[in-house]
Amino acid sequence: MAVLGLSRRTEAAPVRAPWRDRSASSYEAPLAADDPLQLGRAAQLPPFGRGNGIEALFWTPLARLASERVDAVLAALVEADIAAWVAAVPGAAGPAADRPHDLWVGSLRLDDAQDVVMRALSEP
Repeated sequence: MAVLGLSRRTEAAPVRAPWRDRSASSYEAPLAADDPLQLGRAAQLPPFGRGNGIEALFWTPLARLASERVDAVLAALVEADIAAWVAAVPGAAGPAADRPHDLWVGSLRLDDAQDVVMRALSEP
């Protein structure tokens, strides 16, 4: 008899198998490809770039900057305590230091970063 959706269970609960064999080493354990926290910054940002020293869990692309504006924008983002990462655009002609750079910022502060970048780019 069930009252308000509650009933006495007469059958045994199903046995749940562990998600992996506990005797397997960590190298053999499956890694979910959709877990960005396990993959870290290297999976979210372009290689061969540089950051401003502030870390973030998640990153969002924001702008493509001329190479001569990169340092000023990074400095402005540090002052606002916003994580940033820049990397030279791949495939563009010339040495990496002279190519345009893609700017990535911490996702949680994206709106603030847009304001800071626009102010930094409007200064001479």
